Amino acid sequence: MDFHNSVVLITGGASGIGEATTRYFVSLGAYVVVADQDTERGQKLAEEYRGKIDFYQADVGSEDQVKSLFDFIRQKHGVLDVLHNNAAYSLSKTLWDTTAEEWDKVMYVNLRGYFLCAKYALDLLKKSRHGAIVCTASELGVVGCVESLAYNASKGGVLQFVKSLALELAEFGIRVNAVCPAGTVTPAFVRDMSRTGDYDRECRELVAEYPLGRLGMPDDIAKAVAFLASEDASFITGTHLMVDGGFTAH
Repeated sequence: MDFHNSVVLITGGASGIGEATTRYFVSLGAYVVVADQDTERGQKLAEEYRGKIDFYQADVGSEDQVKSLFDFIRQKHGVLDVLHNNAAYSLSKTLWDTTAEEWDKVMYVNLRGYFLCAKYALDLLKKSRHGAIVCTASELGVVGCVESLAYNASKGGVLQFVKSLALELAEFGIRVNAVCPAGTVTPAFVRDMSRTGDYDRECRELVAEYPLGRLGMPDDIAKAVAFLASEDASFITGTHLMVDGGFTAH
């Protein structure tokens, strides 16, 4: 996979899956714009890869901030080759514990954010010879589980978003796909799995459900994202790639 001279935008790119994907795209020759609300981590990443990464502080659910983000990319690069819609908000609560405000926050980031970034990326993606959008969904967009109602619903929505958007953008030669990670060791994952106070036990129970016998690592997901964004996947659009250690093969 060769991304030399390609411009890639990764939302939520300062930590977790986004950070790993940022580093991987840089290793493949891409210039990466990292959009994130974590200014400290984002700026540190940009300084580490000076000249290869720009950090832009943005709330992907804010239309004004998303417009400003793409104005920045337009002025600096004039084109966008890959949009990785990755920023997400995780919530581990049941129906009766979830407030309306919490539900709205999940949808604000996980669906509204993806919509806004795709909407304002379109003109720049049209200028690419091989434009691609890759969205981070989840195994929990495909299967259900308890205590994750809002998050699961949002990730199921991402998969429908990808299918419909792929059909709309096919006429422009822009491909749209999703990756569906299983439990992946990121700061958000550690936070969620620590809520009972026994992180190790929670992980053991989860790993027992994965045929490959381990948790996902951010690099596992990064490589899948890069594949879907690359010309190696030039005839793939409107679908999702399970990166779940075999969990959904049961």
